[in-house]
Amino acid sequence: MKPLKLILSAFGSYGGTECVDFEKMRQGLFLITGDTGAGKTTIFDGISYALYGQTSGRRRDGDMMRSQYASDTDETYVEFTFCEMGKTYTIRRNPTWERRSRRKNKAGEYALTKESAKVELTMPDGKIFPGKMKETDQKIVEIIGMDMNQFSQVSMISQGDFMKLLLASSKERKEIFSRIFPTKIYWQIQNSLAEQEKEMYLELEDVRKTCRHELENVQCLPESDYREAWKEKGTFSDVDNSEWMNLLKAMIEESETFEKALKKSLAKIDQTLAAGKDFEAKELRKEQFLAEMKRLNDELPQIRQQMEESGKILEERRSLYESEWPKKQEQWLILSQEMPEYDRLAEEDKKLKQLRERLRECGAAAANTEKKENEIRQLRETLLKEQEQLQDSGVRLNQAEQRLKECGEAMEVLKQLWNKKTLWEKYISEEAAAKKKAEESILHYQKMSQRHDLIYEKFIAAQAGLMAQKLVEGEPCPVCGSLHHPALHPESGEIIDRQMVDRAKAEREAAEKAVEKARQNCQKLSEHGAELKSGILHEAGDLMADSEQLFETGGFWKKVFELGRHSQQAWQQAKQQWQQIKSENIRFEKNAEKLKEFEEKQELLRDKHMHLAQQQASLAAEEKSRTEGMILLQSKMSFFSKKEAEQRMNNLKKEMDQLKNVLKMAEEAVETRTANFQRKQGRLGERRQTMLQAETEAAQAGKIYRAMLEAGGWPEETDRDMLEKNREKLLEQEKNIYAVRQTNQKACNRLEKLLKDYGEEQENFARLRHLSRIANGQMPGLPRIDFQTYMQRRYFRQMVDAANRRLIGMSSHQFLLECRSLDNLGRQGEAGLDLDVYSLVNDNIRDVKTLSGGESFMAALALALGMADVIQQEAGKIHVDTLFIDEGFGSLDENARNQAIRILSELAGTDRLVGIISHVSELKEQIEQKIVVKKTDRGSRLLV
Repeated sequence: MKPLKLILSAFGSYGGTECVDFEKMRQGLFLITGDTGAGKTTIFDGISYALYGQTSGRRRDGDMMRSQYASDTDETYVEFTFCEMGKTYTIRRNPTWERRSRRKNKAGEYALTKESAKVELTMPDGKIFPGKMKETDQKIVEIIGMDMNQFSQVSMISQGDFMKLLLASSKERKEIFSRIFPTKIYWQIQNSLAEQEKEMYLELEDVRKTCRHELENVQCLPESDYREAWKEKGTFSDVDNSEWMNLLKAMIEESETFEKALKKSLAKIDQTLAAGKDFEAKELRKEQFLAEMKRLNDELPQIRQQMEESGKILEERRSLYESEWPKKQEQWLILSQEMPEYDRLAEEDKKLKQLRERLRECGAAAANTEKKENEIRQLRETLLKEQEQLQDSGVRLNQAEQRLKECGEAMEVLKQLWNKKTLWEKYISEEAAAKKKAEESILHYQKMSQRHDLIYEKFIAAQAGLMAQKLVEGEPCPVCGSLHHPALHPESGEIIDRQMVDRAKAEREAAEKAVEKARQNCQKLSEHGAELKSGILHEAGDLMADSEQLFETGGFWKKVFELGRHSQQAWQQAKQQWQQIKSENIRFEKNAEKLKEFEEKQELLRDKHMHLAQQQASLAAEEKSRTEGMILLQSKMSFFSKKEAEQRMNNLKKEMDQLKNVLKMAEEAVETRTANFQRKQGRLGERRQTMLQAETEAAQAGKIYRAMLEAGGWPEETDRDMLEKNREKLLEQEKNIYAVRQTNQKACNRLEKLLKDYGEEQENFARLRHLSRIANGQMPGLPRIDFQTYMQRRYFRQMVDAANRRLIGMSSHQFLLECRSLDNLGRQGEAGLDLDVYSLVNDNIRDVKTLSGGESFMAALALALGMADVIQQEAGKIHVDTLFIDEGFGSLDENARNQAIRILSELAGTDRLVGIISHVSELKEQIEQKIVVKKTDRGSRLLV
């Protein structure tokens, strides 16, 4: 990366806009010098901020870089142009800063508004890179090929940083290298191994805890032969667990033996209980048969009596049915024959109601027609009276329209005249402004004329003074030809040249043109005003007799306003009168139409009323005839209405059905009770036969039960409750033994699996632990060098080799740097990146901290340059065309300083710039190219 131009605006100590044109620098060394605190390092801070948004060393945030000398309106930004791989890029970046707002606030003051941070990257084709700040920053890193850490180490070497690198401990160098070189992957590997070791240790510990927990759950039966042995040997061991595992399996087999014995005892008790249950069931069955036979013997006489009573009730119900049912059937048939006549009667009643409704409607319509006829007669009489009053409305309407037209024309004339008032006021304002501008132009012309005369006089005087200086006594004067010059014109202190005279003349002529232009403008406005006034007075001549006098005295427009107001009032009154007469005329025309309409309606209503009267008489006669016919038909019917007849038919039907149902229920009762008596007799005979068989079976079951009691060792009088209690006791014992065996079996299964996995994991853990200790530098008896430090030693040795190539010349072959060998590393604390000094004079190795101040500077500079070489090589073989070295030369004697300058000159060569930031005065004489930073009251300035 080669810098071409750097612009700093209100940045750091620079209050204004300063530009560093690196293209003017020849290749080689150049010096950045100036007073302390003037802003020498700020130049590199500007480059660093433009590229990465951070200052060198990250000591100050970008938002802190706004200059204290900047005004509220000065913009803070850095613009950096550089060349990379033959292509030119420009970066413009500004931090967040506050500027004065362009508008005042409500209090009338200029407030401060915040400008947000921005970055803009111009590509070689002149286009702006299309991305936000984050994408633009990533693009810049991609172009440069280095991040901020690498760039700071490669392009900017400050005394504090490279002296810190020289004297740092191995642990501190490790932290520095981890930010610069890509060794994080090795730290991740060693850290991952340590984490895996920890996780696997915890997993094994969990297995051990689980095994101990499972062993605690193992139970030993009180009657077990292995009880004492388990107490002694049933604990987990990291070495051998086979003995207690075998003991556990033996305990499980013992529990199975106990279970089998208990199951045999339970089977015998269950058989005895089953025999007892069978005996009791058969005894109970025999007793149930005896009870049922007794119940049947008691029920049969009662059932016979009920059967006889049902026969008597059946005879009574049959006699009632045969006497009543034919009568009711005859009544029902008569009513069913009358039903069509009821329908005819209903139809006649419906027609009579419709006829009466039509008669009512006809009467109402006749009355309504007569009422409407009377109303229309009254309305017609009212309209005739009103028409007599409105006969002259047409004549009065014509007169009102003429009056309204005259008032409107007068009002329009006054309105147009009043609108010209604005034009006249505008003319007055423009005339005053033109006169004022003309006066100012005249004053400016007088001022420019006086200034021209004064400058011209001074120019003549200056020319005379110059000529006097050239006169020589005895030689002729070019003006008067005199050979003697007793009173020479004194030389003027102020230098006035021809250009100044010409500029003053041009300003005077421009002022003169401005005066002429203002005069012409005033004349043009005066002509326009006269024309406007003439038009106004002409229009007002017919409206007021003294218009010209009023215009001069100032009362003209007031008079126009009053006339306009009176004209508008007259027009409004005329309009109201016209609207009123117009309304009367419209009403007169409408009334004529209504009278004609009323006359026609009245004729129609008279005809309609006569027709309705005739229809009403016809309907009344028909209504009387139908009423008499209905009375005659109704006298022949059994009931007044069809509904009553249907209700009677339904009741007869229900009574007939009830007689039939009562007879049927009596017949069913006789059949049911007869069948029940016969069934009971048959069941009693069956139970006598089954009773004999039940007695035999009960005797045989009792014999079997007593034999089983005797076989089981139980007394003959033993009851079932005692057997049940004994059975529950054996079941409880079996349940406990089964639970213990299941618990122990599950524990045994889990322990077998856990022990199998535990053995395999122990082997894996041993291998992983060995790798982790090697990678993290924790091997006993070896230096504490972890994987990351071991890989960083490769970069460190390359740095030391590159540093020694320069240091041997800078130190005049006095000493070299040496990376401490593994054999000489300590066993305590972090090691591997330690640095020693090898003396070429006495062949001794000593600590780097024993170097003097000048020696330390040379060694640190060489080490920093060596690290820059390694970083460039590791970053894709990038080439840095410019290098900045900040301070440190003050501690060197003349010889060492010369050696350092020689080495840096060789480093620069013919295609690289090396800038030294220093205030050492001797360097100003040794280095020809300089950038001088000077302090001023308004901020620092740059001189190249």
